[in-house]
Formats: sequence, C-alpha cells, structure tokens
Amino acid sequence: MFDVVKYESSFGEVELSPETVMNYLVKGRGNVTEQEIIFFMKMCEAQKLNPFVQGEVYLIKYGDSPAQMVIGYDTYKRRAEDNPAFIDKESGIIVKRGNEVIKKAGACLYPGELLLGGWCRVTKLRNGREVAVYKECTFSEYNSSKSTWKEKPCMMIEKVAVSQALREAFPKDFEGLYTTEEMSRVGETVPTQDFTTERQIAEVMITKEQRVEMYEKARQRFGKEGGDEVIRRLVEESGYESTRDLTASQYEELMEKLEMMLSEAV
Repeated sequence: MFDVVKYESSFGEVELSPETVMNYLVKGRGNVTEQEIIFFMKMCEAQKLNPFVQGEVYLIKYGDSPAQMVIGYDTYKRRAEDNPAFIDKESGIIVKRGNEVIKKAGACLYPGELLLGGWCRVTKLRNGREVAVYKECTFSEYNSSKSTWKEKPCMMIEKVAVSQALREAFPKDFEGLYTTEEMSRVGETVPTQDFTTERQIAEVMITKEQRVEMYEKARQRFGKEGGDEVIRRLVEESGYESTRDLTASQYEELMEKLEMMLSEAV
C-alpha cells in the first residue's frame, strides 16, 4: 500500500498512513478502497488539512457509493479569511412573504414566511480591484427533511450558499472539497473528483513544464506580451488567481479554451 505522508498544516505537523486512515478517519458504513484512501491522503497533503482536528476534514463512505472527502464548514470559513485576497462575506436566506420574494441577512425565518433558499456574496481582490462572487441555492434541492435539515433548515441552506460562494471565489483553496451541508441526503454523493489511479493522484497539481507549455503555446501565436495577456485573461475569466498551483482539471480547462482561441484566430 502507499507510503506514509508527512506535511505541515495550520494545526501542526501531520503524519498519515493508510492504516491510520482506515482504522481511525473513515466515517460511514462502507468499505473504502485502497485508491480512495490514497486519494484522501494526497488531497490532505496538497490542501494542508489535518484530519485529526475535529471538524477539519472527513473521509465518508456509504455502501457501494464512491467515498467522499468532506471539509468542515468552519474550515471553509477559516481558509477563506486567511486568503490575503479575501475582503468580506455577506450571506442569508431567501424567503417568500406573501407574493414578495425577499433576500434576508442571517438565518431567521419569521412567521408567515416560506423558505426558498440561501444566498452568499463574497468580495475579494483580483488584480488590484474588488470583485464579487454571488451564489444562490434552492432549499428543495438540498433538504433531506432529516436530522439538522429538519431542525435548522435556514442555517443549513445558508451554509450551503456560503460554501459554494467561497469555493468559486477561491477555487485553488477548495478544489475538490465539499462541506457536509452540501450533501443533499445522507448516503448520497456530491460532485467531486473520481478516486482513480495512483498516476492520476500524482497529477492533482500541474508541473512547471505544463505551465511553461501553456505560455509558449500562446506566445507562438500572439507574441510574448500578447500571449501573456491572453493567459492572464483566461485565468481571470475562469475565476483562478494565477497559473501557479493549478490542478490538472483546471489546466485542461484552460488549455481547451486556449485551443479554441487559437483556432478562431487563424
């Protein structure tokens, strides 16, 4: 099985082995595979997460469904607020009062109001200017009518909106990471990266050579300054901070867009 990984997290040094993950860090009733354990270890290492800290990150497996790597809601907020580009976050719920649809701050449902969803607006700095990322989530898409969703529906749907807005605002910090609130029903999966082979695991982050290849392709067609500007614009429009520390999926997305631009420029 895969070797032990060691790295520094916000809560100190972490040492993970497959046996430790299997015996102490898996929640749920399913049997995790070797590939799922390896992926969890490598993602924890890449994202500097400490699974030994309560509420930081979990590996969840139900039945035969793919295992899910789920991050704690407080971890989401902390990682966003630690990002130097973060400015502010506003959030609340969307309700129907009579015939009027209202977006409210906070998570308090008044008598006579019908809960429709949650919303969140994250403000951050991008290239020296303030930009906002806004997300709305429909309550019916996530409500399981069980457990906390039944007891605290307003709080739960607001958390879903916050998680999604933060992930879109800071994709590099939350690539492939979802909160428990985003799991629509206990036992169902949320969209995430596949647990595949060891080779694919090693490709979570792109190499320096791949980054150079992207710039060279753009520069061959548009010149050095023009090519660099094309890459900068593609990165900004895709919601990423820079070409550094891109994941393989993000790199492939940008390369596809670049190829389309090159074909249109002929």
